[in-house]
Amino acid sequence: MIKLIASDIDETIIDHDRLVPERNKKAIKAAQEKGVIVMLATGRGPYEIFDIPEQAGVIGDDRYVICCNGAVIMNVKTKEIIDVLDMDFTYAKRIFDYAYKNKLTFYIYTLDKKYGINLSDKTIFAEEHINIIEDDNIDFLEGETILKTIIKNSNMNQLQAQEVDIARITDYNLEISYSSNMYMEINAKGVNKAIALKKVADHYNIDLKNIMAIGDNYNDVAMLEEAGVAVAVKNARLQVKQSADYVTQVDNTQGAVGEAIENFVLNL
Repeated sequence: MIKLIASDIDETIIDHDRLVPERNKKAIKAAQEKGVIVMLATGRGPYEIFDIPEQAGVIGDDRYVICCNGAVIMNVKTKEIIDVLDMDFTYAKRIFDYAYKNKLTFYIYTLDKKYGINLSDKTIFAEEHINIIEDDNIDFLEGETILKTIIKNSNMNQLQAQEVDIARITDYNLEISYSSNMYMEINAKGVNKAIALKKVADHYNIDLKNIMAIGDNYNDVAMLEEAGVAVAVKNARLQVKQSADYVTQVDNTQGAVGEAIENFVLNL
């Protein structure tokens, strides 16, 4: 019996316009009326979820959202940070230095801000809450809580080849995953959506076998593999589909999350 549903955000519960399809909204509401908890688990920072929880209808007392792939668990209503697993500044600095030297697009997330280098004008215009790093170092961030870093490259072959370098310069001591077919997401060791989801499940005294997880990308795989029911949306990456018990017939733009809830919770 499904007692909790955890859904990824990008390319999963929202469409390309950052909107939650009506089919998802309707199914989420019906599931919650049956007593099922619905929450979001995303790679986004706490300041990047915008109005998506409100759109999805998942804001309430004692409700949470997983951010930065599990580095943060936040109360979705009060915005209180409940749990943090941050990255050692030394590692963040090494990754920044590597990105700076190789002229790579790079992001670093703290608890309240997002910074970047080598961003295109289009990216700067589209990104919200982005701060451009003007200098050749990030020493000004020492002492800050660093949630994750990202290297962006639309050429996935190049990006995955760079993983070897990143792993080496950080002593093979960080978690590396991928999202949106262009982001290498780098977190502290022990950070992934599955571990964070287990913390939330323990809070509610819910067994992982009673959880349905829904996702589309590589940073969702750990969560899907631990959940009792694993759902990949139609537009998911192949590896994600291979980790799933069910692949939706419709994609994220057509209400894939709604389809999953209808099938496994509402029995429609």
